[in-house]
Amino acid sequence: MPPERDDAHGAAPAAVPPPSRLKKIVKSIWWFHSLFALAFGVGVMLFARKGLAYADKVLLVLLLSWLLMFVALRFIVGPANRGERENVLRKGVRLGTNYVIKQLYQQMFFFLVPLYASSATWSFSSVNWWMAPVLLVCAVVSTMDLVFDNVIMERRWLASAMYGLAMFGVLNVGLPLVFHFTHLTGLLIAAGVTPVAVALLTFSVSSVLSFRGIVITLGTTFALFAAVAYGRAAIPPAPLAMPESSVGHGTYSSYECLPPSKHQLGQDQLDGLRCGSMLVEPGGVKEDVVHVWRHRGRTVARVVPAALQCDGDAVVYRSQLEQLPPDPLGKWQCITETVGGQLVGVRHFEIVAPAPAPPPDLGAPLDAAVPGDAGVPGDAGVPDR
Repeated sequence: MPPERDDAHGAAPAAVPPPSRLKKIVKSIWWFHSLFALAFGVGVMLFARKGLAYADKVLLVLLLSWLLMFVALRFIVGPANRGERENVLRKGVRLGTNYVIKQLYQQMFFFLVPLYASSATWSFSSVNWWMAPVLLVCAVVSTMDLVFDNVIMERRWLASAMYGLAMFGVLNVGLPLVFHFTHLTGLLIAAGVTPVAVALLTFSVSSVLSFRGIVITLGTTFALFAAVAYGRAAIPPAPLAMPESSVGHGTYSSYECLPPSKHQLGQDQLDGLRCGSMLVEPGGVKEDVVHVWRHRGRTVARVVPAALQCDGDAVVYRSQLEQLPPDPLGKWQCITETVGGQLVGVRHFEIVAPAPAPPPDLGAPLDAAVPGDAGVPGDAGVPDR
């Protein structure tokens, strides 16, 4: 078959030369480096919660990292900052800066994943579990050098989106830790700051400060602020976590913190029905919580639980349901929320009908309990005279 001809010039298109052996080796080295970065990121995830004891220092490092990334993304790396002809020094600076940015992205995302995963409520009835998988995807992508260099960093809007997600996630965690804000306050501040930072990163300062830029930036900020304020239940209050929760009944034991755990309770055994939530947070719980008792999807009561300091750094919040509906049978939930309305955790249980009494044993003989042989009632055991 004759070679295909180019319609415009009547000549066969030039064949793309295969990659050289050196390029194949370099590409393999980059993939090996990506695997190493992924393994290192997993190590960061394993030690992330322990590192929160130094939250003020961690936040300072992350703020400096943001500043470095902002300057680098704005003025050094990316297609907008690349000239047609670059000398060796500028190209080396750009490649080195790009490498440092990748490391910062990786550590930020891997640092955030376990914090949001432990604060999320992994239940079909929950809406706040989505953030941990998104952060994990970003963390893994940031370790893939070839993808990060050729896809993410070549598209400023995509790099800015990842930057904004990391900034929002870190502020949401760091502000309550360092400044002891409530989780809702930290969440709203993060929502207000992130769009402005992303706008300044993506566009020139003059464009952002123009009338059109100010309107768009303020509109985006207001939209994100309103979405977060209205849908705050979908954002976990990281790093606040609920490792244990239980529902029990009956009398209180001498040293009880969490009630003895039951998943099914009989309708005739609902005295002392109570719910306990064990909460942990580095530096102490920053915000009070509320227990929301729900029956068949309907809220029965909102109770402010009592705080019990009885298990190390953890705080147990326990409440008792005083008044039950006329028909308590069915599915129940004891939902733990912050007073700001963010979901902390859910405990499911069920109230069932009492078990019927066992039927009498009809197979026993009627005179089995009569020791005497007299047939007249009352003369059993009386000797003949």
